[in-house]
Amino acid sequence: MPSATSSKRSRRAAFNEDASADEYTVAETAASSSLRNGKETQRKKARLSGENSRAIPGRKAHHAVGADDGGDEPMAEAHDRSTPPPATQYELIRDQDFKHLEHTEQDDQRATQRLKERPTIIGENHAADNAIIQSITCINFMCHVKLHVELGPLLNFIVGENGSGKSAVLTAITLCLGGKASATNRGGSLKSFVKEGTEHASLVVRLKNQGEDAYKPDLYGDSIICERWFTKSSSSGFKVKSTTGRIISTKKAEVDDIVEWYCLQVDNPLNVLSQDNARQFLNAATPAMKYSYFVKGTQLEQLDDDYKTLTQYLEDQESKLTELEENLAYLKDKFEKAVKLRDAASKSHEMRHRARVYQDQLAWAQVQEQEEILKMKERAIAAAQEEIIHTEQMIAEKAHALESIDNRIQQAEASVETAGQEESQADGVVQETKDRYEAGKQAVAELHAQEREIRGNLDNWSKTVKQYEQSIREEEQRLENVNGGIVTKKQKELDEARQHEKTIQEAIEEHRPALTILAKSETEASKGTEGPVRLLAQKKNEIQGAESSLRVLSLNQRDHLSAFDNKIPQLLRLIDEDRGFAQKPIGPLGLHVQLTKTQWMPILEKSFGNSLNGFIVESKQDQVRLMAHMDRLRIQGPPVFIVKTTLNNLREPDPKFDTILRVLKFDDRRVRDHLIITSQIEQTLLIENRVEAENVMFDGPPHNSGACLAFNDTKKGHGVRVTNIRGNLSSSPITPNMGQKPRMKTDQGSQIQYYKDLVTQLQAEYGELEGSKRTAEQAVQRARHAVAQHRQRSKELATELSDAGARIRHIQVELDKFDGTDDRLQGLKDDLQEAQEKKDHYGNQFAEVAIKKREMNTGAETLKEELNNAKSVWRDHQARVAKAQDKVGRLKETRNLALSEKNASHDNHEVAKRAKTQAEGSRDRQAEYVEDYIRQATQIAPTRVHIPEGETYQSIERKYDSIREQIGKLKQQMGATEEQINTRATQATQEYRDAKEGVKNIRMTSDSLKKALMDRLAKYREFQRHVSAQARCNFGYLLSERGFRGQLLLDHRARKLEVIVEPDKTRENGRGRNTKTLSGGEKSFSSICLLLAIWDAMGSPLRCLDEFDVFMDNVNRAISTNMLIGAARRSVGKQFILITPNAIEGRANLDKDVKIIRLTDPRQQRITEMIH
Repeated sequence: MPSATSSKRSRRAAFNEDASADEYTVAETAASSSLRNGKETQRKKARLSGENSRAIPGRKAHHAVGADDGGDEPMAEAHDRSTPPPATQYELIRDQDFKHLEHTEQDDQRATQRLKERPTIIGENHAADNAIIQSITCINFMCHVKLHVELGPLLNFIVGENGSGKSAVLTAITLCLGGKASATNRGGSLKSFVKEGTEHASLVVRLKNQGEDAYKPDLYGDSIICERWFTKSSSSGFKVKSTTGRIISTKKAEVDDIVEWYCLQVDNPLNVLSQDNARQFLNAATPAMKYSYFVKGTQLEQLDDDYKTLTQYLEDQESKLTELEENLAYLKDKFEKAVKLRDAASKSHEMRHRARVYQDQLAWAQVQEQEEILKMKERAIAAAQEEIIHTEQMIAEKAHALESIDNRIQQAEASVETAGQEESQADGVVQETKDRYEAGKQAVAELHAQEREIRGNLDNWSKTVKQYEQSIREEEQRLENVNGGIVTKKQKELDEARQHEKTIQEAIEEHRPALTILAKSETEASKGTEGPVRLLAQKKNEIQGAESSLRVLSLNQRDHLSAFDNKIPQLLRLIDEDRGFAQKPIGPLGLHVQLTKTQWMPILEKSFGNSLNGFIVESKQDQVRLMAHMDRLRIQGPPVFIVKTTLNNLREPDPKFDTILRVLKFDDRRVRDHLIITSQIEQTLLIENRVEAENVMFDGPPHNSGACLAFNDTKKGHGVRVTNIRGNLSSSPITPNMGQKPRMKTDQGSQIQYYKDLVTQLQAEYGELEGSKRTAEQAVQRARHAVAQHRQRSKELATELSDAGARIRHIQVELDKFDGTDDRLQGLKDDLQEAQEKKDHYGNQFAEVAIKKREMNTGAETLKEELNNAKSVWRDHQARVAKAQDKVGRLKETRNLALSEKNASHDNHEVAKRAKTQAEGSRDRQAEYVEDYIRQATQIAPTRVHIPEGETYQSIERKYDSIREQIGKLKQQMGATEEQINTRATQATQEYRDAKEGVKNIRMTSDSLKKALMDRLAKYREFQRHVSAQARCNFGYLLSERGFRGQLLLDHRARKLEVIVEPDKTRENGRGRNTKTLSGGEKSFSSICLLLAIWDAMGSPLRCLDEFDVFMDNVNRAISTNMLIGAARRSVGKQFILITPNAIEGRANLDKDVKIIRLTDPRQQRITEMIH
C-alpha cells in the first residue's frame, strides 16, 4: 500500500489532467456501525486524490439518502428554498446548469460501494513520516508563562479545566504556522496575546520531517522548528530552525512554503476548529453558514476564487486583443504602400550598388598602398627585434658567465685570503717555536755552567762539615769527661728536635707546590663548566625558537609577512599605491619562493641570508625610489637588487642529484634568475648524508656543480657545506637560527612534522648537554675539595712546625745553663751548623739543577720537533697560497676576456636598439598615415572592401565618375533617394510583422488558457460531484453509529447545506426532523457526524476540534468520542487534536494510537507559582 504521505499535499495536484473520475477513490470501512455490534475494527484514512495528488475540495451537491435506510420512506427534503441570485457568465460556464449533479442516486451508490470496499483499499492506520506536529511550546502567551505540550502522531485528546491552556494550544498552532490573529477569534492582533505583565511572547511548533517527501531534508533534518515571536509594541517575526536548532530562515515566506508543502491549512475554519467556530458550527450554524464551512473546508471556494481570477485575466486579454487587431489593419495598409514604392525604386538598385562599390574601392585603395609601405617598415622592425633578442641572449649568457667567473674569483680570493692567513699563522707558529727552542738551548747551556759551579761549592762545604764534625766529637768527648755526659744528652735532644723541625720543613716544601697544581685544576674545571652552560643556553634558545615556530604552525596562524620587518606591510602598501615605478618592485623575495622539501628549510634560510628579505627592481630609478620609501619608514636591512637579464640556458648537474633550484618553486622568473646569479642555486647539490656528500665531492665534483650541502651528523637542523677546489676537499659548518621564522613558503603539514622532529632532537641534545654540565660541575666540586684538604694539611704542618720550634727553644734554654763551661764547643757547633746549611743549600741547588736540566733537555727536544713540524706546515701553506694565487690570476685573465665579450655584446645590443628605435619611429609615422587613411576610408565605407587585382586608384576613379553621372539622372526622375525609400519600407515591414506576431502570441496564449480553464472547470465539477456524494454517504453512515437516520441536503445552486435527522429508530417510516427540533445532545451528535463527513473529504493531514462534547450528555459524549476515534483510525496517517474539558477514560476505546494529554488545573498552577 502506498504511504499516506507519498505525495506532496497540494490542492493543485488533484487536477492532474490525466486523472479520470474513477481515480478519485474514497477508501472507507464497511458501511456498518462498529459501535452497534460492540466490536472495534481497524479503519483507514479517507482520501480524495488521483494517483499523485491529494484530496481537493469541491462545492456543490444535492440531497442524499442515508446509507442504511433499509425500506424507510425518503425523508422530507428542506423547504423554503430561496430564489438563487442571478448567475454571472463565469458561473454559468462553471456550473453548466448543474447537470453533473443530476444523478445523485448513482453517485451515492458509487460512494456507498467505495465506503464498503475501503478496508481492502487502505489497510492499517500508522503514523505519517512527516507533517506531524510533535510539540507546541508557548512562552508568555495569553495567560500562560510557559506551556509545553508533546503530541502523539495520530490521535490526541487534550483534557483540562478551564484556563489550563487547551484552547491556547490550537491558537498557538494557527499563529505559529502563519495564521492571522483574527482567524483564531481570540484577539484582533498579536499584541493582545502577550501575557499581562510581560512585553514579549513566543510560540514554538516542532514538525516531523521524514520520509521520501520531506521538506528540504538535507537542510532541516528530521524535524522543522517553527518559532514566532511578538511583543506589546506590535513587532513580530519568525525563526525557522533545523533539528539541531540552527536558524535556516527568518522570513514568513519560508513558513508559508512549509505549510503549503504539507497542506496544513491552518486558516481553514474546518481544519482547525477553534472554540468559537466549533460552538457555532456544531450548534448555531444556518444552512448558508454550514454551506460556507463546507466549501471552505473542502477548498472548493479557494479553487473557485482562483478560476475567477483566471477568467478576469482572459477578459482583459480579449479587450487588449481587439485594440491590437485594429492597429494591425492600419500597419498592414502602411506596409503594402511602402513595399510598392520600394519595388518601383529597385530598378536602379544595381547601378547605385556599383557606385557604392566604386566609392568604397576608391577609399580603401589608398589605404592598401599605405599599408604596403607599413608592412615593409614592420619587417624592418622585426629584423631589428630579432637582432635585439639575439644580443640580449648573448648579454645574458656573457653576464651569467661573468657572474660565474666572479663567484669563482671571489671563492678563489677567499681561499687565497684564508690560505694567507693560515700561512701567516703558520709562520708565526714557526717563529714562536724557534724563539722558544733557542731560548731553551741557551737555558740548558747556562744551566750546565751553573751545575758545575754548584758541584764545586758542594764538594768544598762537604769537606768543611766533616772537619767541624770531627772537631765537635773531640770537644764533646773532652767535655763528657769533665761534666759526666749531661750536656751531651741535651745536645743530642737538641739535634733530634732540629732534625724533626727539618723533616717538617721538608714536608711543607713538598706539600706547598701541590697547591698551585690543585688551584690550576680547579680553575680549569670551572672553565670546563662554561662551555656546557653556554651550549645549554644556546640549545635552550634553539628549542624555544623551534617550539615557537611549531606553535604558530599548529594554530594555523602563520602570517608570511611576520618573518620580515614589521613595517614591510606598510612598504608593500606604498608600493601598490605608488604609480611612479617603471616596473612594480618584487619582494620580499621569500614570499615568491616555495620550498618543496621542508627538511632543507633551516639550512637554505641560512645560506640565502639577507637575500630573502630583499626586493628586485629593473632600473636604477626604481631602486632609488624604493629605497626612499624604505628610508621614510626607517626600514634598514633589506637589499634592493637590479635584475634585467633573463637566463634561459642553465648549466645544471646530472638529474639524479637534487639541487637548490630543483627543490624550489618560483612565482616570478626574475627571483629565480637573481638567486641563480647570486647563490648559484642551479649548481649547488643537496645530499642529506654528509659522508655520501664528501664521497661525491672527493671523487671530483659532478659536472656543472660547485658545492654540496649536507645535514650535520649529530645536530638536527644544522648543515655542512662541502667544496672541492683543485682536489682540496674542505667543509664548513652551517649553523641556522632556530628562532628565525621561515621566510619561504612550504607545505604546512610537512613543516609541522619537521619542527616536531626538530624539537625532539633538540630536547635529546639538551639532555646530553645537561649530563655534560653535571659531569663538569662534579669535577669542580672534586677539585675544590682537594684544594680544601691541601689547605687543611698545610695548617696541620704549620702547627707541627711551630711545636717543633718551641721544643728547640726549650732545649736551648736548658743548654744555655751550661754555656760557661765550654764556649769552644758552642762555637764549633755554630760553625758546623753554618757549614751544614751551606752544604744543604748547595745540595738542594744541585738536585734542583739536575732535575731542571733533565726537564729542559726533554723540553728542548720537544721544541725542536715542534719547530720541524711547524716549518713543514708553513711550507705546505706557502704552497697552497702560491697555488691559490695562481688560480686567481688565471681566473682574472678569464674574467677580462669574458668582460670584453660582454661589453661587445652590450655595444651590439645598443646598436640594434638604436636601429629598432629608428625603424619604429619610421613605422609609427607610417602607421599614423595609415590610421589617417583608414579613418577617412571608414567614414566612407565602415567595412573594408576587396580591391580587384590590377586595379589602381586612377582606374577606379574613372569608373566612379561615370556611374555617378548616370545615378544623378535617375534621382531626378524618382523624386527621392533609394535609401529613404528602403528605410521606410523596412520600418513599415518590421512594424507590421511585430504587431502580427504580438496578436498571434496573445491569441495563442488566450486560447491555451481558455482550454486549460475549461479542463479545470470540468475537473472542478467532477470533484464537486464526488465530494458531495462522499459527504452524503459518510453522514448517513456516521448517523447509523447510534441508530439515527438522516439526510445531508447540499444545494449548490442556492449555496445551502441542510441537515435532516430522525433520532427515533422506531419511526422507520417517519419523516426526518430539522436539527432545530433536536435535543442538545442529538444536535451536537448530528453536527459531529456532519463534521466527520466533511473531514473525510479534506486532504489536510491535520484535524483540530475544540470542546466538541460540551453540550452532550454522557451517552452522546461516549458515542461521539468513539466515533471520532474510529474516524481517526480510518484516516490513515492523519493527526487529530481533540480538546475536551471532560475525562476520556471510561468512555472511549483507547489503544496505543491514542494519547491523552492532561493539562494542569490552573488553580494548581497558581499555587505552584506562589510556592516558588
